Amino acid sequence: MVIDVKKVVFIFLTLLLAVSAAAGAAAENPAAQANPWLETVWKAQTIDGLNSGLWIIPEEAINRYFADCAGSYEGKIKNPSLRLAGDNSMYISFDSSVGRVGLTCDIKQFVHNRDESYAEVYVRKKEVADKPVLSWMLKFIPLGAIADLFGNPLKDMNQVDARFSGNTLKVNFHALVAKSLLATEFGQKVEIGSITTREGALELHTNIKATDVLGMLLGYQR
Repeated sequence: MVIDVKKVVFIFLTLLLAVSAAAGAAAENPAAQANPWLETVWKAQTIDGLNSGLWIIPEEAINRYFADCAGSYEGKIKNPSLRLAGDNSMYISFDSSVGRVGLTCDIKQFVHNRDESYAEVYVRKKEVADKPVLSWMLKFIPLGAIADLFGNPLKDMNQVDARFSGNTLKVNFHALVAKSLLATEFGQKVEIGSITTREGALELHTNIKATDVLGMLLGYQR
């Protein structure tokens, strides 16, 4: 069950990074613009947001991503779902061998630029549906202690450094994006200074504004 917890959180973090990469891919490849996931994200944007570098990622798009990746979970994670609330909080749930697991998490930090890329998430509450005793026991077992006992399932993932401290997970993925997002001219310009949430949506505070995207699209069409 604990391994599932850490993998779900990691999947969510890598999804956040994929958003900025997708923006560049859509501009460089017109076919990518027809992707239903990208279309859902694009429809969520606002004029004011685009003019200020605020990109909205709707909860619906994230859950669609989870559904599309269902075949890659190798049976360990089933029916993952994300619910976003205010104050940088989110609720992740999924089916496991012990029942429906729910994690109440806080996004503490998310930073991406040419020099560093990392995210930090605090798991505030761990529970198993209809199993109050097990849920109560989980309160006293920090993720860090469990990782020490059972090992870190992310340690063998190439170019990703995941570290646990108590109930906090910090993922450094700069080496990973160095060969993907940072390998493109547009990707090197993308900076994500922070992330905030509201009911049903994730908000990425970036340096990429509407004029930047327009200039990139016009450059592609030349």
